[in-house]
Amino acid sequence: MDDTLAGAGAGAVTGAAPLIAALESASPDRAAARAAIDWDEVHRKLARRNADLEATFAGRGPWADAVLARRAEDLAEIPQLHGEESVGIPMLVARGAETHYGLELRHLGHIVPMPRLARVPGAPPTVLGVIAVAGRVMRLFDLDRLCSGPSATVSAALLSRTDAGTDPFGYAIVLRTGTGRPAALRVRDVERVADIVPPRGSAPVEAGPLVRAIAADRMAILDMVALLDLVKT
Repeated sequence: MDDTLAGAGAGAVTGAAPLIAALESASPDRAAARAAIDWDEVHRKLARRNADLEATFAGRGPWADAVLARRAEDLAEIPQLHGEESVGIPMLVARGAETHYGLELRHLGHIVPMPRLARVPGAPPTVLGVIAVAGRVMRLFDLDRLCSGPSATVSAALLSRTDAGTDPFGYAIVLRTGTGRPAALRVRDVERVADIVPPRGSAPVEAGPLVRAIAADRMAILDMVALLDLVKT
């Protein structure tokens, strides 16, 4: 092995010095350039860059503002139909009494068979009562009633025939409400998960404020932001 590269630790640095000197003597322009570097300015630039990065990660500064603005634009953008290049949105397809619903998976937590239900006197018609899922107590909303579907009367009749507040005909879908009040949706059945491309046009006004679009198979694609705002209050 070359003696200039042999050794370890401080010995390796000392042994490498002749090689570095030889390289610099062979390239005088390079050596002059190294001598001309203002290392204090380099350190100041690195310190400013590190401070900018720390401010960005902490949610401050112009970089963070730009990132948050771009994120808001991405979340607000509604995917449109652009032929074969379109990418579907992962959704849970659930069934009410007479309507199929598409719910974006990213807004959903647990899905459990209909648990024991405790009625709440004086609650609005959309609230069936309260349930407990994974140790959390939450209000249970009937999705058909929220969407003003024709099955509101059917859902009420089913619940009125059950004993001890348990409805054997349904599932509870726990929503991701973040820091808002926990809530779940009652549906008749859950059928599948699918990547769905929302149609280009918006839903007709008569579909209600919670329906974003109507798919070709007459499935109601829900506006999950509007739905979450409603159930969290």
